[in-house]
Amino acid sequence: MLVARNALADMARELGLPRGRYPDPDDPTRLKTQPDPLEVAVLALRARDALELLAAEHVNRARELNGVTWEQVGERFGISMQSAHSRFRSRS
Repeated sequence: MLVARNALADMARELGLPRGRYPDPDDPTRLKTQPDPLEVAVLALRARDALELLAAEHVNRARELNGVTWEQVGERFGISMQSAHSRFRSRS
């Protein structure tokens, strides 16, 4: 979780999200300049959507390049073959 939190903070900084003074998560008695929490929440969901697309892209590459089956994809993600196909199939 720490890696994801740090990556999100880096993205917020690079994108120049609005910042304000908010309680430090590690020490609520101190204020710390941080990105607006609501803007970070929106960024997190947008990142999740982008990562879902990237996962589908890589699943399809694994299928094309390595001959991975939908059954193998399902096993790796802990879902059924049908769910794997529905979630990751190429939409192009």
